Amino acid sequence: MSNFGYWQFNGRNGLLGAADTQEELPDGRIATIKDPENPTVLQDEYILLILRTVKQARFDFTRLFPDLDVDSQDRLTNLVLSNPRLSSLMVDDQSLMDALQKKDVTSGVHLEPPRR
Repeated sequence: MSNFGYWQFNGRNGLLGAADTQEELPDGRIATIKDPENPTVLQDEYILLILRTVKQARFDFTRLFPDLDVDSQDRLTNLVLSNPRLSSLMVDDQSLMDALQKKDVTSGVHLEPPRR
């Protein structure tokens, strides 16, 4: 049995799978269609979140990547290159908490009403 580390999902390597496609349904909703020959195990959004927040997952990603099939490598390469900010590793838990709270405090504190 292989050791997929952080990326083990139901006994499988969670990084496996070709890129999903998006299809517009007749009612206007967008549906994600998995490749029938090589479906993704874990969704891209989840992979990006974990790469950003878990050091062990980043280490295991780097370790497992060379042994992935070509479709999986292409999907993950495009994912990381298309989302450099979302796939960059945060240094520590404090950095994560700071980033989550940043949007709440970026407008600053106004002690006086703005002048017209």
